[in-house]
Amino acid sequence: MVNGKVVAGIVISVLIILGVYFFTSVGNVQESGNTVKVVGTGSSVIQNEKVVEITSEGFSPSTLTISAGDTVTFVNKDAKNHWPASAMHPTHTVYPGADYDAEGSYQGSLACAAEGIAKEGAFDPCKPLEPEESWDFTFFERGSWNYHDHLNAGLYGKIIVE
Repeated sequence: MVNGKVVAGIVISVLIILGVYFFTSVGNVQESGNTVKVVGTGSSVIQNEKVVEITSEGFSPSTLTISAGDTVTFVNKDAKNHWPASAMHPTHTVYPGADYDAEGSYQGSLACAAEGIAKEGAFDPCKPLEPEESWDFTFFERGSWNYHDHLNAGLYGKIIVE
C-alpha cells in the first residue's frame, strides 16, 4: 500500500513541474474584462502588442497595463473618425510632461500647437483618426492615465504605466 505522504509528494512535484513549464514556455497572461496584462517572461511569451482598437462601442481593451517607455498604438477600427486624447475633455492636459501653457490650441485642446501637431510630450494626436488610421504614443510617466475620444467624450479608457 502506498503511503499518503508519498502520493501527496508526487502530486505536488508534478504540479510544480507543470507550473515551471507553463510560466517559462508560454508566459502568464492575466485577463479580466477588457484589461490585458502580460506578467510572465520566457522564450515563447505571448507578446502584448500594446494596441488599443477604437470602435463605435469604445476602446478595446478599455484598460491596458504597460511599462514606462512602452508605446501604445491606437487604431481606428470604426467607419467614423475618432480622436483618442488624455483626460480632461476638452483640454487634454492631465498627462504630465508637456508645457500646456505654451502657445497654441486646436479645437479646445491645450495639448495641441496646431492641427496634427502636439506640444512635446502631450498625449494627443491633435486631429481625428480616420478609419483604419493609427497613432502611436510612448508613455514615460508612471501612473494611471485616463483618456477619452475627443469627438465622443462618452468613450473613455485608461492606460496604467508601471
